[in-house]
Amino acid sequence: MGRKNRAYKKGEPFRDCRKFIIIAEGEREDNYFMQFNSLSSRVEIIIIDRDGGKSSVKYFLERVNVYSKKHDLLQDDFVWFVLDVDRWPRSDINNLGMACQNVANWKMAISNPCFEVWLYYHFKEEIPIKLSKPKEFKTAISKLNHGGYNPIVFAKEIRVAQKNAKKKDTHKGQNYPDIHQTKVYKLAQELLVLLGNDW
Repeated sequence: MGRKNRAYKKGEPFRDCRKFIIIAEGEREDNYFMQFNSLSSRVEIIIIDRDGGKSSVKYFLERVNVYSKKHDLLQDDFVWFVLDVDRWPRSDINNLGMACQNVANWKMAISNPCFEVWLYYHFKEEIPIKLSKPKEFKTAISKLNHGGYNPIVFAKEIRVAQKNAKKKDTHKGQNYPDIHQTKVYKLAQELLVLLGNDW
């Protein structure tokens, strides 16, 4: 509970936009979410750097705590941890989940096996059974759009992805998705509330 008091400061001025603080594993996630800064003034996406290459889940809490000491967070700002299940110990993910339970608006968006599952749902309702490895997903994603993967093009299809991914989630009340499923749609839902009906 102590972390909650350090992370949020009361009495901050009103803002017209909501901050989404994203702590992710890689640049593909960063580049995707950054598109919403140019596509809408209703949200502000902030990507927390991986200082010294600290991309693993065990460093996620350290990264957000370093950020919160330098920047003020309002109580209605969102902190989203975007991660995969393909490389990290389940114990590290569980520890992150416990931390999220203690702080308002701290949430996890897990994909199984990789973030590209979320990207795939931007253009397809079903994922072929043969796709199982992150490398295979990366190749498949490059073929979904003419000219290869383009984060701007994909970001504009977020409403389609949110619908498709939510439909496939067989355990909506849990943090861990089954294979070929992703919880990133929950982050998308909160973004879409602010983005409005144009999306």
